[in-house]
Amino acid sequence: MLNLSIRLSENIGNDISLIGSISNTPWQHLIEITETYGNIEYLDLEDGNQIVIYSKKLIKCERKVRITGKVIEVTGKSKRPGDTSEEVYTEYQIIVDDWECFN
Repeated sequence: MLNLSIRLSENIGNDISLIGSISNTPWQHLIEITETYGNIEYLDLEDGNQIVIYSKKLIKCERKVRITGKVIEVTGKSKRPGDTSEEVYTEYQIIVDDWECFN
């Protein structure tokens, strides 16, 4: 199986589509605050990964959602309490331009 982070890192700035479901259990992620895409959601993917997605409007899908948007790279230090490491982490996230609910 293709590693999701490798596939996303190869598509920074490109539009892609992913299928998943909006998570009820967000993991700890880096967050990029944007004024235009102010709704932050956590997307659980079918391969067990979770990514952060940003949209203009709340995504209200009971089951699965297909999102389409631009891959961005977000970097930052650990948010773990007490972690004084200078290590910089990278996550690949999606700015959602279109989405569709389905079963």
